[in-house]
Order: sequence, then C-alpha cells, then structure tokens
Amino acid sequence: MKKLFSTGSFLLLLSLFANPVLAQVRPDETTEDIEPQRNKQGSFHFGVTTVFNNTWIKSDNEEQNNEHYKYKTTFKWAPVGIAVGYKFSYRHDLQLEAYISHQGQQYDLMANGNGGGEKIGEKHINLTYLQIPLLWKYTSGDATRFNVHFGPQLGLLISGEEINEITQAGGITRDGNAIPIGTTILANKNKGENLTKNIGGLNNLEPNLVLGFGLEKDITDHLYLSGNLRFHYGFKDFRDTETVIDATTGDKYILRYNIFGGVQFGIHYTLNRP
Repeated sequence: MKKLFSTGSFLLLLSLFANPVLAQVRPDETTEDIEPQRNKQGSFHFGVTTVFNNTWIKSDNEEQNNEHYKYKTTFKWAPVGIAVGYKFSYRHDLQLEAYISHQGQQYDLMANGNGGGEKIGEKHINLTYLQIPLLWKYTSGDATRFNVHFGPQLGLLISGEEINEITQAGGITRDGNAIPIGTTILANKNKGENLTKNIGGLNNLEPNLVLGFGLEKDITDHLYLSGNLRFHYGFKDFRDTETVIDATTGDKYILRYNIFGGVQFGIHYTLNRP
C-alpha cells in the first residue's frame, strides 16, 4: 500500500508539473520568424554529462520492531554520460542518454529493532547501473534558457553488493545466540557478469521515472552548457525478490527500491540542419 501511495504521489506531481508547460506549446509556424539558427527544427545535439547524486534505498517495512538500522546520508557520483537529442520544433526536443550511475545506501546497524540502542556495525548497499533515459524536453528558446524534461529510464545492473559488517558482538541475538563480529555478504554481482540476468540475489533491471529542470547557456553558435536538477524514482526492488529476511539482523524487508536525485552538468554541441 505504501508503494502504491508513493507511486501515485509521484505521478500526480509529474502531471501537475507538466501540464502548465504543455499548455505553452504552439504550432511551429508561430515561431518561424524568431527561430535562431542554433535551435533550428530538425537539428541534432550531442553532449557529455556528469552527475552528483544523493541516493537512497527506500524500504517499505510494515512490521514493528523490524528496523535494526539508521539511514546515513549517502552521496554517489555518476562520473560520465552521453546525451543525443533531436529538436523536432523550436522549443521541443527528444533526448536519449546513457550514463554510468553509482547508487545505493549506507546504514548504521543498531542493537534495537526500532533503530535505537548502541551502534553494532554498518550495512553497505553499493550498486552500479548503466542508466538509459529517454526524455521529452521543453526549452524556453533563448540564449540563456530554462528547460524542463521528463520520461522513462531503464537501468541495467553492472555490479552490486549488500554487506553487513558487525563490529560489536552481543547487540542482537538470533536463535538465542549473539551475532558474532564479522562480515556477511548478503548479495553480490561482479562487474563483467551478464547484464540480462538476475545474479547473486540482485535484480538486473531497474525501471525509473525521471523529472528534471534547469538552465542552458550558449557559449558559441554551436556549443552550450547545461545545469539541471533531476529526481529519479525506481519501481522495482533492487533484490531479485520483494520479501527478504536479513541473514544477520533478522529484519524482514518487504520492498526496497532506488530513489536518487542530484545535479547534472553537461556540455553540448549542436549540429544545425543545412
């Protein structure tokens, strides 16, 4: 139920944000006289990007005394990406991107099931995806211009791991025995393994919705810079099953999925039509 509510809230936000923008769409002939060469209908643009994200693994746990962890603020870098766009009107683009994205979440493991008590260790979820978004983009059309963009995104898992590191014994008991100090690998996929299969307890695919807005600034007739704020919302558990019982803490996870957002910077080249 929490998942459906969260998804519905995001879709409602997306529709409310998009409707005022869509209302500004005009037939191409109304912009014919003001269309600058850099924004010619039918032109292509190519770019490279980098992104700094605040990443989260959202957990939907509906049981009491079932959270032996505290979230830690986690930042990850998507170091390099490419973007290819086509301007099908003065203000409207279709843009395809591909980028390597580091995601996941870091936690403190706690002695009590309500997230309290002493810290007894740490949980690390580290995921690396090839993310491929297909975005519709609206721009205001000026030399310094506002843009808004949204669309679907598909993530292919390159590598990932979920690890518990217990550094203090006696904080949690399982079957009457204290959890020993040590490291437990709960799920793992190595770089180079098959992108099309679930491996090591991890899902290979991650569907998302993307919503973003930002500014673009021309620096020459053919080059422009971009800076955007983006939000990504995942719809699938990063593990290969929705219900997982943690082998160390005994916590039962109903559903865990990626949410991340951050700042994207890019430089782009426009190839104008003849």
